[in-house]
Amino acid sequence: MHLFDIQYLKDYSNHLKGTDMHDLESIYTKVCITIKSLAKDYFDDFGNTRAYPNPPVMSDMEVISLAIAAECVQITSENLLWAKIKKDYPNLFPKLSHRASFNRRKKALRDALLYCTEVLASPLIDDQETFLIDSVPIPTCKIVRERSSKACRRPEFDSVMANKGFNPIMGGYFIGYKMHIIISESGVYRDLLISPASTHDSAFLKEITSEDSHLNGRTIIGDRGYIGHATQLRLFEQVGIQLEVPYRRNQKDYRVYDPEKRIKRKSIEVVFSQYCDEFHLRINYAKRFEGFEIRIIAKIATKTFKQYWNFQHGRKINQTKHALAA
Repeated sequence: MHLFDIQYLKDYSNHLKGTDMHDLESIYTKVCITIKSLAKDYFDDFGNTRAYPNPPVMSDMEVISLAIAAECVQITSENLLWAKIKKDYPNLFPKLSHRASFNRRKKALRDALLYCTEVLASPLIDDQETFLIDSVPIPTCKIVRERSSKACRRPEFDSVMANKGFNPIMGGYFIGYKMHIIISESGVYRDLLISPASTHDSAFLKEITSEDSHLNGRTIIGDRGYIGHATQLRLFEQVGIQLEVPYRRNQKDYRVYDPEKRIKRKSIEVVFSQYCDEFHLRINYAKRFEGFEIRIIAKIATKTFKQYWNFQHGRKINQTKHALAA
């Protein structure tokens, strides 16, 4: 296991606290009931997204619910999760699938997990809300292991390979990926891209097309890394997106940036700090990109579920750390 200094926290020791205050069984039940009620049209009567020739031991809905429940109690290792279920919750899954099978199923259900995240997020977003965009670095190994580590760096296995990037907040170069994310100003997930560490922030904007209807007609606020007249013009003409970024002082058409937009943009930094603290974003066990990506998506789905749970119970949606404490 590799631990990294992170932008938002001075001490990482708090990340490894126990999870005795949580009840995995009750949290799993809450997740399963919520997903079943919101995404019932996506799953069949058996809780699967498709017809299996041989019915699996665990349904697709159970796999997704267990992945989210595990992140809720801050279990980031499937090995630890299986040991905890067999020891503390032997009756929770009478027919528990093999851990390797669960891992493969979870990767195969990537699109289903993203769909569940979207249906959880939809009630939380106001039609008039402004969106925010930024990226956060996620290392896959320490920089001293640049030459020896092959985690997420094998072209025969990884569709997106980790590489070397620079981040001044992390103190220099790192090996890994960038997570580009678009959220609402209230902190709710809207879109995601995982790219190699050396990718420029503006690369995410180039991936946005007219098919991304959930972004149509929105104003997106970013930092100076997203400056680009051609990109701004394309987004406005093709997608209907108004991109707002602060001007550089040496620009010919420099104008003072709206202080309210500057304050709004800072809320995405709070979201990143929550991902790093509550969901252990920078603890990585994956050796392949597929495994790395599904871990990130599961963490985003978990935060969105906690926000939805707070919304349903009349609480502030972003106070998620103890939202499901038993």
